[in-house]
Amino acid sequence: MVADAWEALRRSLVFFRDQPIGTIAAYDHASEEVLNYDQVFVRDFVPSALAFLMNGEPDIVKNFLLKTLQLQGWEKRVDRFKLGEGVMPASFKVLHDPVRKTDTIVADFGESAIGRVAPVDSGFWWIILLRAYTKSTGDLTLVETPECQKGMRLILSLCLSEGFDTFPTLLCADGCSMIDRRMVRYLLIFF
Repeated sequence: MVADAWEALRRSLVFFRDQPIGTIAAYDHASEEVLNYDQVFVRDFVPSALAFLMNGEPDIVKNFLLKTLQLQGWEKRVDRFKLGEGVMPASFKVLHDPVRKTDTIVADFGESAIGRVAPVDSGFWWIILLRAYTKSTGDLTLVETPECQKGMRLILSLCLSEGFDTFPTLLCADGCSMIDRRMVRYLLIFF
C-alpha cells in the first residue's frame, strides 16, 4: 500500500525545464486525467515535500523552494490592486509548449480564489518547508543565500506591518481572513 501511494505521488510530479518542482494538487490516477486543480498549490505540496525529504529525495523540495521564491519577486496584481512585495503565490501551473519546446510558469496570487483574496498562508508554508528542508538535509547554503534571507524578511515584514495598506487580506471585504500574530511569533521562535 505504501508503494502504491509512493507511485501515485511520483505520477503527480510537475516538471519545469526537465526539473521536478512540485506535485499536482488533484489527479485521478485511475483515468490519468488532470482534475480541476491542474496546478501546484503551495500549502498542498508541503505533505508531499515532507514525504520526499523522508525518502531522501530533497532535490524536488529545493527546486520548489527556489521557484516559488522567484515567483515572490514578480509584480503581483489582483484586479487593479498591487499586492505587497512579500506575498507568495497560492499556486502555479506549468504550461508546456511542445512546438517551441518551452515551459512557462503561470502563478496565481489570488486571482482565481473565491472572493479574489490574496494568499496569506503561502509565505508561512514556504518558511516552514524551508526549515524542514534545512533540518532534513543539513544544508544551510540555501537558507543562507541573500535571496532566501530577503524572501523570509519580506514575508515577515508584510505580516508584521503596523498598517494594512499592502496586507494580503485587504481584498477580503468582510475581514474574515486575518493572520494570527501569535503564529508569526511562533515562527520567529521556531527559527
